[in-house]
Formats: sequence, C-alpha cells, structure tokens
Amino acid sequence: MIITNIIQNKRFKNYYDIYIDDEYLFFVTYKELKFLKLKENDLLSEEILHKIYRDYVYPRAKNRAFRLLQRRDMPKKEIIKKLKETGYNQYIINKVIEFLEEYNFIDDRKYTEKYINYNKTKKSLKQINIELIRKGISKDIVEEFADHTEICEEDIAYNLIYKKYKNLDTIDNKIKRRMISYLMRKGYNYGLISKVINQFVQNEKLTNT
Repeated sequence: MIITNIIQNKRFKNYYDIYIDDEYLFFVTYKELKFLKLKENDLLSEEILHKIYRDYVYPRAKNRAFRLLQRRDMPKKEIIKKLKETGYNQYIINKVIEFLEEYNFIDDRKYTEKYINYNKTKKSLKQINIELIRKGISKDIVEEFADHTEICEEDIAYNLIYKKYKNLDTIDNKIKRRMISYLMRKGYNYGLISKVINQFVQNEKLTNT
C-alpha cells in the first residue's frame, strides 16, 4: 500500500486526510502525522495501518460516539451517519458500533420504547412510527412496540386543536379545512378529526359563519 496523498482537512485545519492507493482511508492530527512520519509516496504496511487504527483512529472514533451519546440518546443509524460525516471509514464505524452494542451504549429497542413513551401524550401513533422509521429503526421493532402501546389519540388531537385555535369566537368552513389539514399532517384519520372538530366547536360554543 502506498500513501498517495496527504491533504489538510478543509473543515478542521489540524486534521490531515490520508489517502492510500488513491482512496481516502482515515485522518490524523498534525502532531500524529509528524510522530508517525507519514509521507506521500511512502509504503504503508498492513502492520502499521493496523497500529494506526488501533492506537489513533479507533479510539478517536469511539470518543466521538461517546460525546454524541452524552448529548442525547441516538439510534444506531444516526450514530453511523454522524461517524461517516466526521470522516471515519466503514471498518472503523463497524468496530465502534460493535463495541457500543456489546456494552449497551446503544440499543434500538430501548430507544424505541423511550421515544414512544416520551411522545405518546403529544403525537399520533402514526406520526411516532414514521419518525422512528426515518431515524433508522427497523419496521419490525417499530411495529412490535406500536402494537403494545395505548394512546388516546382523540384527546391528543383535541388538545392540539385547542392550543392552536382556542381564541376563536366564530368558525367557518375555511378554518375547518385548516384544522383538518393540520391534524392530517399529524397522522390522524378523517373520522377522528371530524369528531374532534365537532367536539371543539360544541365545547367552545363557537358560532358558525
């Protein structure tokens, strides 16, 4: 293997991107670059590459993952995305994910359970499921927890409407259409929406115009 390029990172000036056989592989700090005596056109053995991974790249990637998880819980897919964006290759990412899962620092099942419990008084189950799938949680896990989750969607939908339209004195078809669109975007079906709007109109004693 040949070090074909060493390029200063555009975002982080203290980091240098190392290209092996014309392919980006990892980055090191300026201090590490000098200590390891990495130079363009030099040969890099498998043994030295393994040592660089073991002593520099992997520990730094693992610390990056820890810092991310200190801010908030994340599913596996999001951690992978963040590590890729930082500049770690798939081999290093796989090693980090393997470690995090082995020691339960990440667990998509626990994440799903916490996410549903936190949001079930504010969002429809459909909206929660869509958000979890977008975050990279598998459909099987999402459906498993959704099947065992009880949500009073009628109450949640009513509270959403109340917070947004509580200052109304009158209501017309245009406003009703806005209410319908608003709740549909939140994942509620038309039957429930119609019931909630009628209940809101009655409770608030709104005059139809």
